[in-house]
Amino acid sequence: MVKQGAIALVLALALAGCGHASGPTAPREKPRDLIPDAAFTALLLEMHAIEGARGGEHLMGDSIPVWKIYAGTFAQFGYSQEQVERSYAYYHADPKGMVLRYDAIIDSLRARSQQLSKPIEP
Repeated sequence: MVKQGAIALVLALALAGCGHASGPTAPREKPRDLIPDAAFTALLLEMHAIEGARGGEHLMGDSIPVWKIYAGTFAQFGYSQEQVERSYAYYHADPKGMVLRYDAIIDSLRARSQQLSKPIEP
């Protein structure tokens, strides 16, 4: 059950940029347990970092299924998979807001990449 939900969430994230920007595609009913915007963006950042290390169903060089990594990441942030899914559906209904979130995520991923590319000083 968790594996299917994680796969569904990954697919939803992958398809986020494929929707029409003409208006909301999901109801804007605010969940009771909505993840705050900044925390949600930070969680998305970590999920995309995980995706960057993923090869198929597992992380590169590891035997742990990626859905378990997602579950651990959700738990580390203090959220359930269902809460993440509800929050994603809510935030995804605002395409302009999602563009801003992904701009911040891309900037953060670039900064991480640049930091990792720096030569190690003795």
